[in-house]
Amino acid sequence: MSRHLSDETLIGLLYGLDDTDGHLERCSECAERLMAMRQTRTEMTSVPLISARKLAIQRQQILERIQVPQFPWRWIPAPAALALLAAALFLFRPSSVPYVPQVAAPASTVNAEADTALFNDVYSMEQDVEPKAAAPIRGLFQETSFETSGATAGEQLR
Repeated sequence: MSRHLSDETLIGLLYGLDDTDGHLERCSECAERLMAMRQTRTEMTSVPLISARKLAIQRQQILERIQVPQFPWRWIPAPAALALLAAALFLFRPSSVPYVPQVAAPASTVNAEADTALFNDVYSMEQDVEPKAAAPIRGLFQETSFETSGATAGEQLR
């Protein structure tokens, strides 16, 4: 006895693509499998029967839903816009009291000692010609002595 046909081959036979070379006449098991596939295909492709009455009822239900809305959705945007406008006006309204910056009151008494100290500081800054930031640079240009105890540079290298 020869081998049985594969499912792929039987599907090909179902759709008229393959040729079995007489195997289905000799093998009853493969013939039964092909008949089961044909029956399943017929059941799957058959049109279900729906009565005209059921279709009419379904159509009437759809029309009723379309004609009578469940909630008046078309009126929602207007109150929503009014509510947002009211909230914006409430939150972003200008205050009723205008803002006036506070100005410090002028000092009524003049402190003569503080003025004297200020003038002295300014005068001392004016008299000093060299800026404070240049003081460390002055150290670079000062002469330094490299001689120790009277020895010459040549003797120190030895």
